[in-house]
Amino acid sequence: MPAENLYDRIAQKIVREINTGKYPVGELLPREVDLAKAEGVSRATIRSALEKLEKHGLIKRTPHVGTRVVSRGRVSSIDEQLSTMSDLDRLAVRNPRKLLEVQEIVVDKTLSERIHCPAGEPMIRISMVREGARPSDPSIAWTTEYIPPEWGRLVRISQENPDRLMIDLICSHYRRRCVEVRQTIEATALSEEAARNLDAQPGVPALRILRRYISDRNRTLLITLSIMPSDRYAFNLNVRID
Repeated sequence: MPAENLYDRIAQKIVREINTGKYPVGELLPREVDLAKAEGVSRATIRSALEKLEKHGLIKRTPHVGTRVVSRGRVSSIDEQLSTMSDLDRLAVRNPRKLLEVQEIVVDKTLSERIHCPAGEPMIRISMVREGARPSDPSIAWTTEYIPPEWGRLVRISQENPDRLMIDLICSHYRRRCVEVRQTIEATALSEEAARNLDAQPGVPALRILRRYISDRNRTLLITLSIMPSDRYAFNLNVRID
């Protein structure tokens, strides 16, 4: 096998092992000499494979320390076209939810400024992750959803329907009509809590996406705040020229 194909094959194998959790984010890879022995190749071939992975941002090599996994790599590129409810449903089917925590809260000043909701408002806070498209893929987003307390039964319903969006459940069970999604996207870095929920490193660049789902009566039906590591999510905006 040509040397170029050999190191590429080994690089792909290491990527698979990173994605399946054999080499978790934050952990050191085996030494070059140990990898070479395990694969039956030269250290030069292993070095070439690692150089490729480092170029793609999956690992970081530090002299006298070793090679550390810093990312699982981008596993999902989602083309956002939120023009219809069908477009919203498509996202949920591809990346079903996994519930983490449910809390009854009162919106404080800090949260009020973050999600643009009046302070003092009682809310149910639902914390969940959006799973990867494949079983071996890491979660692509940590999302907190905010709904009024009187819609509390939606927590159970959403657990029974992990491939449906919360706004879809609101509209179908409470006969509401969502006519607009107002979205704000900002650059951020993963907090300790976000990193823990996403099995990632704190401080990794990420996107913060705030969505407000608006009814035909111009009332907010649902607020969601999603944190998405930049190496797992791509936001594509298509603009049609008239």
